[in-house]
Amino acid sequence: MSSRYPVVISGVTKGMGRAMALRFAELGHPVSGCGRSADRVAQVRDVLGPGHLVETLDVTDAGSVRRWARATVSELGAPGLVIANAGAVHAQRPVWEVEPALFAEVMRVNVDGVHTMTHAFLPLLLTSGGMFVAVSSGWGRNPRHHLAAYTAAKFAVEGYVGAVAQEVPPHVKVFAIAPDSAVDTDMLATCLPEEHHTYPGPDEWARTAVDHLLHDLPHEPSGGGRSFPAPTRQI
Repeated sequence: MSSRYPVVISGVTKGMGRAMALRFAELGHPVSGCGRSADRVAQVRDVLGPGHLVETLDVTDAGSVRRWARATVSELGAPGLVIANAGAVHAQRPVWEVEPALFAEVMRVNVDGVHTMTHAFLPLLLTSGGMFVAVSSGWGRNPRHHLAAYTAAKFAVEGYVGAVAQEVPPHVKVFAIAPDSAVDTDMLATCLPEEHHTYPGPDEWARTAVDHLLHDLPHEPSGGGRSFPAPTRQI
């Protein structure tokens, strides 16, 4: 596999996904990304420029994700790294105040979205080798009050990855990996409005995260419970 293999990332229109996409592209990797907002997809497409693929789609739509996988191979080649990053959260509230439709939406994006990515892209990795990474959360390992839906979703992702890691052959690795420290994104502002600004921004975080994905994670055994190292800040 080329050292500049294609990288697939869901949810690239903002936050951590966008920052990782730009950083991988800066390092010479063709990036295949997706997002739900056509306007934001167009913006990311313009920033990345030629040699990349950014599609407008919802990761809970399995047919759209399969078509995206086929387009990725056709335009960029087989990926060496697939990152299921797209996520959803809601403002903190007691679980009895969370409408079932909202609970279902959080579960769909965070859990079903990981499975649609696995279903579409993992067969490509089985052929050529590589890594599949589901972005998790510390709240998927330690429950967070007033965020029961998000906590449940990320606990599910951790368990799902643990099972899938036992199914794949040795030339494929599967991880659930969470930021060691929170990242100042729109999602964090939604659930931690008073303190989100005290954490590193996504561009700062992505430099350390992408380096970890490229150079450290491939040497670790598959499974959940992994963490992106916190960025080292300059004093």
